[in-house]
Amino acid sequence: MKKLWIVLLSVALIAAFAMPVCAADVKFSGSYVIQGYYENNRALLKNDGPSVMDTWQRVRMQADFQVQQGLSFTLGWDAFEKIWGASRNATYAPGTLSNVYQLSAGENENIHMNLAYVSANLAGGLLRVGYQRQGQFGTAFGDYGDYAYGPRVRYDYVTGPWTWILIYDKSEAAQYYAPGGPSANIGNSTYQVDQGQDAYVAAFIYTWSKGNAGLLYKYLDDSRNAGNNPTPATDVGYKRLWHIFDPYVKAQIGPVYVEAEVIAITGKTKQYETQPNGTDQTKNTASIYASATYDFAPMYAGLTFVYVPGDDLSTPDKDEAGWPGMIDFNPCLMLFNFDLARWNGSMGPGSGSNIGLASAMNQGITNATVAQVFVGVKPLPKLDIKASYTYATADKDGTTGQLSRDYGKELDITATYKIYDNLSYMVGFGYLWAGDFFKGSNANVAIDNDYLLTHKLTLTF
Repeated sequence: MKKLWIVLLSVALIAAFAMPVCAADVKFSGSYVIQGYYENNRALLKNDGPSVMDTWQRVRMQADFQVQQGLSFTLGWDAFEKIWGASRNATYAPGTLSNVYQLSAGENENIHMNLAYVSANLAGGLLRVGYQRQGQFGTAFGDYGDYAYGPRVRYDYVTGPWTWILIYDKSEAAQYYAPGGPSANIGNSTYQVDQGQDAYVAAFIYTWSKGNAGLLYKYLDDSRNAGNNPTPATDVGYKRLWHIFDPYVKAQIGPVYVEAEVIAITGKTKQYETQPNGTDQTKNTASIYASATYDFAPMYAGLTFVYVPGDDLSTPDKDEAGWPGMIDFNPCLMLFNFDLARWNGSMGPGSGSNIGLASAMNQGITNATVAQVFVGVKPLPKLDIKASYTYATADKDGTTGQLSRDYGKELDITATYKIYDNLSYMVGFGYLWAGDFFKGSNANVAIDNDYLLTHKLTLTF
């Protein structure tokens, strides 16, 4: 017993001496978000639309370990992301959402490690290898880094005002792998070793005193649907091969702040490996974003324009749809808002006797032309009151026989107060004059308006 106490005392002394060293070499940062919603008529149905009321939260943590000068290791995780009061085994994400953007199917599984990478100063630049945030470049338009992460090798080299970037990405949940390990694939005729999704990126950013601009080129090689049929005559496998060009600019010009970004895609959405077992589908499209804000303190005002083309249903050999990942860009409280769609599900009448057309709204702005005017005032240094009016219409029909492309018009009013430098509280009201887009092809559907009340507490540290 005495030896046991000596061992325990020794361990305690070692830990006590080591703690100051560890504390000096580790830096923690993160955020805690709580947001509540009351939405009056999510289904947009006249006299039949159910209301939705819930509160969600998320803890996001990051730990940076300084191993030595020029070498560090980063861990990141999301935790306790759930609806307040939901049962421990609840499934949160609506069925329309991609698993890429889910934290976990059940609350009891939702401590999710999503960052683990090494950072090293190498050859005058910075090399990062491991699981990192993906899908962020330029403005928030087109970004999906808030929930998308995966294996990445990135090298940044800075010389004067120029930053040169090389990236290799592998998409999470895209790699084929048998639960029994690689040996389980031996003798499996459906196994294809290169099944997965990879991206090769080259980019540069030029920075000056009042702004920056850049260009990214990405080659996307998606072989998840590649042929694995050993009989070529019946092989209908295909690959998605995209060339993506992404220029942007952000600049302060006197009292006016402007930012703009274009995401152009060319290549093949479907390139069949065996002809004529399938018809190739070409990809040629461009998504456009521009915004300008004029500051005449304590007020400001501005305009925002977004165009994300939709896919023409009458041309099956062409894929005209715009960039599919806009979840970090949420210009409205209701329309095309990722967080609202994630927790409240699709918008519009998607079931029942008077079925119309539901829109998932879970990848931000898709198939839409959006024009927004906004005005704000900062009567106190810590208080920001903003109002915006948005008009949105679909670029292409959402279904065969679509009656209208009008998404509707939305008025949003928000007030954000910084209680502390790291703690802010927002209250908001949104009203949607719903358009007949949500009727789909059914003229019998009676569409009605919707309104939203929300508040959000955000802590960063």
